Amino acid sequence: MRLIGAILILLAVAGCAREVDASYEEVARARYVSEEPPYIAIVSMVDRSDERAAHTAMIINASERVIYDPAGTFQHRDLQERGDIHYGATDRMVDYYERYHARFSHYVHTQKIYVTAELAERVLRRTQAQGPSPKMFCTLHTGQILKDQPEFAFLKVGFFPENLRRQFARYPGVVNSYVVEEDAGKVVPEA
Repeated sequence: MRLIGAILILLAVAGCAREVDASYEEVARARYVSEEPPYIAIVSMVDRSDERAAHTAMIINASERVIYDPAGTFQHRDLQERGDIHYGATDRMVDYYERYHARFSHYVHTQKIYVTAELAERVLRRTQAQGPSPKMFCTLHTGQILKDQPEFAFLKVGFFPENLRRQFARYPGVVNSYVVEEDAGKVVPEA
């Protein structure tokens, strides 16, 4: 019985292994500052068959713009990743990220809220402190980051992306956008 337990523990720990994060120097070189006003955007990958979100990510436009893809698999050679945060989030890279996730089975729903520079910066710093997320923790960690801010204290944090998407929709001033792709076997062109 102990042997089985030890094997299960080793398998669980092996599942936590992650690629090496980009160095701080690489992250600093990738830094991108957007001219758009500060904002926070929840990005939901929505299953078209039941209209329920299946994955949560966040775009933060603060002193720099980043894509937070907790427990995600997205990678691009022009972005530097550290702790589930993709640095170098130019307009082109944000568009690429959204199109990467949109497919015949899922569309991307982005809920953008323009906020103060101070709030955007607090969310960025809290996200950087979060570190990498294990699989299935995308919504929990995104929700916790937001709930730590007084402006989002109303959020009920949990594991279900659809719950966060619906709660965020009630925030005043939300700007919705959608990316829908129809092709079943698409190859995402290099950005």
